[in-house]
Amino acid sequence: MRVTNNVLINNLKRNLGNNLRSLDNYQNQLASGKRINKPSDDPAGIVDSLRIRSKLSECKQFQSNASDAQSWLENTDEALGGLTEVLNRVYELTVYAASDTLEDNERKAISEEVGQLMEEVGTIGNSTFGGRYIFGGSNTMHKPYESGSWTNANTDSIKYEISVGVTIPVNITAQDVFQEKDMMGTLKGIYDHMLSGDMLSLSETDIENIQANIDQVISLRSQVGSRVNRLEMISQRLLDQELNLTKLQSTVEDIDVAKTILELKNQESVYQASLSVGAQIIRPTLVDFLN
Repeated sequence: MRVTNNVLINNLKRNLGNNLRSLDNYQNQLASGKRINKPSDDPAGIVDSLRIRSKLSECKQFQSNASDAQSWLENTDEALGGLTEVLNRVYELTVYAASDTLEDNERKAISEEVGQLMEEVGTIGNSTFGGRYIFGGSNTMHKPYESGSWTNANTDSIKYEISVGVTIPVNITAQDVFQEKDMMGTLKGIYDHMLSGDMLSLSETDIENIQANIDQVISLRSQVGSRVNRLEMISQRLLDQELNLTKLQSTVEDIDVAKTILELKNQESVYQASLSVGAQIIRPTLVDFLN
């Protein structure tokens, strides 16, 4: 087969083009820090990269959900803590008021404090987190306690997804906290019995009822604490998962900078050598043409 000058020149052009594309590819990799800058760079690798990115996005969403859920529960615990203090104070006042050594005017003064504490219970019942009422069930945009009743509250759970197919309830409803043991009814009874001087009810029924409400709130705080502990463990697991996925993503996508620089230098040398050889091929061709 006769090798003409045109064949040599075409081969030279093709080789120079290939070398230039390789040189451009290494330069792009160094500029971006990524091994894959377009799907054609590594079709199999781009599939792995997209899968890892999807998992990372999912993991970060679960982390965000867990963080929001934990914040909700911590605000709930704070509200229940304040409620416990109020109820303990009512218990102390009830025991004190049940003493037959008190005068009626002293007992009336105590009842006034109980009345203030009843109002505080209503305020706690309308506690909010992020503009949402935490004891309202799923009806978070309206005050659960209004006009002396819990008419705006429901018993629906609010759940956050913290893993694929795994949810955790974050809310404690007004039914659980205030209505289960008829907290307001108990406080109203104590208030009325103090005003009327009903010593028997104060010393027996009222003390028993207020203690039942205290126990109920303590039990609910225990539930909240258990959920917070679970979320802390899940958050740590999600953080570990994110770190592992990030490392895997780097393995698939990122370049070895030192190695890529070396390959770039080698490719530059190859390209320069191709140009030099090409010059030797083209020069005689022009001389032959002139002759």
